[in-house]
Order: sequence, then structure tokens, then C-alpha cells
Amino acid sequence: MFRLFLFLTLLLAPLRAAEPPVEFTFEEGVAAYNAGNVEAAVKIFTGLADSGHLSAALFHNLGNLEFRRGNKGAAAVWYRRALVLDPLLAEAKQNLRVTSRQTGMQQFDTAGRSAAWLPERPLTAALAVSGWLTGILILWLAWWAPRRGRRWPLVTLLCLAVPTLATAATLRVLRSREAHPVLARHVVTAEDVIARTAPAEASPTVLPLPPGSEIVPLETRGNWVYCDMPTNDPDAPLRGWVRAATLTALWPWPAPAR
Repeated sequence: MFRLFLFLTLLLAPLRAAEPPVEFTFEEGVAAYNAGNVEAAVKIFTGLADSGHLSAALFHNLGNLEFRRGNKGAAAVWYRRALVLDPLLAEAKQNLRVTSRQTGMQQFDTAGRSAAWLPERPLTAALAVSGWLTGILILWLAWWAPRRGRRWPLVTLLCLAVPTLATAATLRVLRSREAHPVLARHVVTAEDVIARTAPAEASPTVLPLPPGSEIVPLETRGNWVYCDMPTNDPDAPLRGWVRAATLTALWPWPAPAR
């Protein structure tokens, strides 16, 4: 009997080990956050992100927690991830500005949000709807020639549709031509990072990169990454070599539906 019990125990042990772990919930993370249990809240929220539960609120909370832990570079990563999902999230934008003032991070969008942050789906929808509406109204007014009393509402609607079409088309072009797409960016999360002219520590300095600074990788050579860096002159790109271990991808997941 004992041997049978031992055999069944060993047989079922792998099955028990294969059971999925109990997942935490967002509410549990918020409770730990409000209770001041920073490490527990980070563990819960990070676990949710790793399991694919992505949301602007989750990322914003992780940014706040990393900021409280003194990890300004990691905080900037999470704030920017929140803005990828919700570019209008005021709290994330404000906290990113505070982090930027404290670290002096180098950013591609120093004068405000560029077209790279615009969500694609609303732009495409606005372009399609305004385009069809403009075409139908022009045909209606030119071909069917409605009576004078019914013409002014159509003209008014056309005056609204044409600027919408022009604005959506302009923003779509600017977004497609963005030299530093948001989802291609990486963020410096280590301290005392310096971009150099060659992939060697003894090489001359190109630019210091405080925590939270953005770069766009162009080439990888061993433990080094050759990258584009922020510059005030778009016609004179600034490039250098940075240690790969000091960088974190801004968006390591598949492209979000925006």
C-alpha cells in the first residue's frame, strides 16, 4: 500500500507543478500601492504587464512606483508606455515632465508631442470619413444641384469636412515621415551613461545620456548599440555608441491597436 501511495505521489507531482500560478489582480496592486507597500505593488503590477494585461493606468502606476524607488529611468519608461496607449493622459505627461526636470534627460520631443505619438486608427477613420463626406457633398452640390433653401446646410457641412480632411491628411503624412517612431525608441535606464564615438569605453564622448534619455537603435555590435540621439537640428543627426545593457525598449510587446 505504501509503495502504491508513493507511486501515485510521484506520478501526480509533475501535474501539480505544472498548474499555473495564481494571478494577482489590478485591484490588489492598487491596494498594495495605497498601503505604501511599494515592493509588493511593483511585483503585482509587473506580473500583470508580463502576462499581457496592458493598460495606461497600470503603466502610470508602475512609473509612480519606480519614481518613489528612485529609479528615474525606469519611471520614464513606464510613463512613456502609458502615453503610447493614451497620448492624452495628463498625469503621465506631467510626471514625465517632472522626471525630465530632475534628470535632464535627452528627448526627441522637447517642444511637445510630435506626430509620432498620434494614434493611427483615429487618424485613418477621420481621413476616410471626411474624404467620403467631402466627395459626396461636392457631387451632390455640383451634379444634383439642390434647391436654394436646401443648399446652405450642405455647404456648411462641406466647409467643416474639407478642413477635417486636410488636417487628418497632414497629420497622417507627418506621422508616416517621423524619423524616430515611438515604438522603435529605447530608453536609458542606467546611471552615468555616455554615448561614444566608437564601441569602446576609451572612445571620446559624444553626449552624456542621463536616465530617461531616448535613443533609436541603428546597429548592434557585440555589447554596443549605434543609435540616433536627440538633437536640436533635424538636419544634423547626432549619433553614437551606447552600451546595450543600459537600454530598455520603450515597447517590447507587439504594436498596440491605436
